[in-house]
Formats: sequence, C-alpha cells, structure tokens
Amino acid sequence: MIVDPDKAAALIAEIAEEEIMPRFGALADHDIATKSGPQDFVTAADHAAEARLEKALDGLYPGAAFIGEESAAADPSLVSRLDRERGAFWIVDPLDGTRNFVHGQREFATIVALVENGEIRQGWIYAIPDRACAIASKGDGATWGGEPLGPLPAPQERMSAYRGMNSMAPAWKDRIMAVLKARFESERARCSAYAYIHLARGEKDFAVYSRVNPWDHAAGVLLLREIGGRAAYLDDNSPYAPQLTVGRPLLVSGSRDAWDRAAAAFA
Repeated sequence: MIVDPDKAAALIAEIAEEEIMPRFGALADHDIATKSGPQDFVTAADHAAEARLEKALDGLYPGAAFIGEESAAADPSLVSRLDRERGAFWIVDPLDGTRNFVHGQREFATIVALVENGEIRQGWIYAIPDRACAIASKGDGATWGGEPLGPLPAPQERMSAYRGMNSMAPAWKDRIMAVLKARFESERARCSAYAYIHLARGEKDFAVYSRVNPWDHAAGVLLLREIGGRAAYLDDNSPYAPQLTVGRPLLVSGSRDAWDRAAAAFA
C-alpha cells in the first residue's frame, strides 16, 4: 500500500511545528535526559512528537506496526520485528539530531519510513528549521521542497563525504579513516537527516556509517535509490535493508559512480 505522500508530509510538518519547534531554545533541565551515554540525548520534544506521530500515522495506514526510536530505546526487541515478521511497519525518528537541538544548532529533522515485507516503500525527511520535506516513493522518484531530485552528475573533483564511524569494527575503521584522510574530504555526520538531504542534492558525494539504526537510514536510503544512488555494505556488497547493524561499514551515495569510486578506494 502507498499512502498519499503529501498528506503524510503535511501531518509530519504539523506535528514538528507544534511539538518540536516551540521547544527549540526553550528546554528546561527537566526536559532533557540521556540514554546510552552522556551525549545521547532525549528530550520532551522527542517523546511528544513520537506519541503524536504514532496516532497520526495509524490513521494513514491502519494496522501498520509502529517502531519509533524512543519506543525502541525502551524496548529494544521492537527492532528485531523487522527481521522476523512480515507486514507493514512505520519506522520513525521523531527528532533526528537531538544533540543539535539541545545545543541550539539548526540541523534537526523528523524522519519517517514505510516498510512493507522488508521493502522500503516510502520515506519522508522533514528538515524542521528549513520547513522543507524530502519525499521518496519506490518507483516514483524523489522530491525536495516539492521539486524533483536527481539523477546526479558524476563527481569531477576530489570527493567529499560524511563519516559516522564510532561503532565500526577496528580493522575497517583503520582502513577507511586512512583512505578518507589521504584521498577525500570528510566531516563527521552530526544529523543523519541533513546528511541524506545533502547527498541527494549533490552537496556531498558519499557517506560511510557503522551504527545503522533503521529510523536513521531507511527513508534516506530510498531517497538516494530513487535518484540512481546506492546503499550497500562494504564487507560483503549486500544492499542495505531496514534493520539494525552495528560495526559493519555501510556506504551510501546519491550517485552510483561516486559509490563505485569510494568503494574501490576502500577495498
């Protein structure tokens, strides 16, 4: 089932405007907590937006299961449902870039993906401070702010990249970091949503990740695939699937040529 992409985008934007933006720059100490570590923030905005999104998305696709980042933090077994169960799932990051949000930096977003039987069917990345949405539907292309995206031209110069490698297996991390320093320009990925938007717009050439949460990547991967890009693991060349992986190197790009060039450099 494909839901109305514009209707879903409007709901996502409405919830972000009502639950997230009013709290930006106005969080009290009791509105902020941490999860896995001192820099892994969760706020009242995350919880409020996720609760609203669960109800709103159920109205668009009744019966689809819901896996939100915060509900999965409370019950990690929810993520394993993507591996063992068929059916439809909403995968949601209510506030991607929470650290930026807490520190007053204007790169944070809501990410929503619709998965059916293991296949990413639709994705939305709502860049909240920009009030613009990237939308992708499988086989129907992708848009940013209502304008069509891609395909991207082959990169002509020294390529630039994002990296998110804290959880990468040491052998891969050492190799990839050495190649990034020698052959590419790279910077840390501080917000998955904005990284995928920049990749889809050709503002960065590729990204490499090590901790791959489905709510961070499913929508963005579909966005890149719909403009001719690729997302696959470097250790066995398998394509990305919406599930949790930790330690494996995932390479993503909006350009197949850029993906191939980067993969060859890391091989």
